Amino acid sequence: MFRRATYADTGAIAKIYNQAMKPGIFAISHIAPDTYKERALWLSEHKDPYPAFVYETDNGIVIGWCSLSRFCVRPEYIEVAETSRYIDENHRGKGLGRLMLAHLIETATNLGLRLLVSRAYERNIRTIKSADPFGFQRVAVLHETARIHGEWHNDAFFWKKLR
Repeated sequence: MFRRATYADTGAIAKIYNQAMKPGIFAISHIAPDTYKERALWLSEHKDPYPAFVYETDNGIVIGWCSLSRFCVRPEYIEVAETSRYIDENHRGKGLGRLMLAHLIETATNLGLRLLVSRAYERNIRTIKSADPFGFQRVAVLHETARIHGEWHNDAFFWKKLR
């Protein structure tokens, strides 16, 4: 079940985010794990219209999180949000990423956002494929922009117009 993320979720959010650094995942380019403090600061920035959510099991264990983030600090981009989705490594490949994206699209629409942007490294096929059913369109590829585990990777950008 989805619910708004709270500061009590910060440890679980950081743990799941840091799992995305493992070799072969190609989800983030960080070279050092995020700390509890960094994730708490990140969470403090996620208020409407840019909320963060956790997905928890029936027994209250957080197994994923997703968010709408400010796309750009410039005021003319105020109705545009970037989507993020991270799933615990023991729960990937079961459709939760698609469920999260549907939740983010519904939330963004209800909050009056106009456009969603998503980005993924081209080697992160699972993330890219999970956005296909929702009508996200590839709009740009920045070649060799991120260095992950000693290799350069292409960063693909996708967008979906909500209204």
